[in-house]
Amino acid sequence: MKDLYLDFKILINKLKNDTLSKLACGAVDGLMDGQVGLGSAGVWLVGHSLGASLALDVGRHMMERLELNLPTFLFNPPQVSLTAAMNLLNAQDVVKKHLHFTSYFIKAGAATVSCCHRERMEKLFARLSPWVPNLYLHEKDWICLGFIDYFELRQQFMDRFPCVASKSMTLSYRDMLWRLLGKDKERPHLLPSAMLWKTAQSSLDAHGLQQW
Repeated sequence: MKDLYLDFKILINKLKNDTLSKLACGAVDGLMDGQVGLGSAGVWLVGHSLGASLALDVGRHMMERLELNLPTFLFNPPQVSLTAAMNLLNAQDVVKKHLHFTSYFIKAGAATVSCCHRERMEKLFARLSPWVPNLYLHEKDWICLGFIDYFELRQQFMDRFPCVASKSMTLSYRDMLWRLLGKDKERPHLLPSAMLWKTAQSSLDAHGLQQW
């Protein structure tokens, strides 16, 4: 039941406010005490599924607050997006591409209106950019599939429309909605950089850890 509760917090972008996430950040802070500027000191972040989301929060925390770039290995990390719904409906790749590209143009237009929020997110992206977590993703796992489209389609869009991409890549609709309500939120699964490791093996559980 606790795991389901934390999964729901991932869905509504509240996991980093949970006690478990704060304990994880505090534990790594303790391990890294006095190590600022000395590298990772042998500390790696590793997690699967829900644990990957926690490790993601910790890695962002260490990079954002202390500029500590910890080696990070995330297996089947959940990503909340419309990609899962589109795949369940067997949407063609070209349809997904057009939808994503249209979404980027819409967000670029919204970014022009919400300059303060965009500038804050761009600064956050710049600070996080040196951190490149390793993401291990199954192409048939709808829980983590959003990360594949997020990075691969984002790169295609950046190659074709670099000016528009620079405005839209740091924003999410949920962030902008909260902004309209007078609250600044950050979506933790918006990452500047990552190394993707993909598999399409169908003989094993697509979300299972054993495939890796």
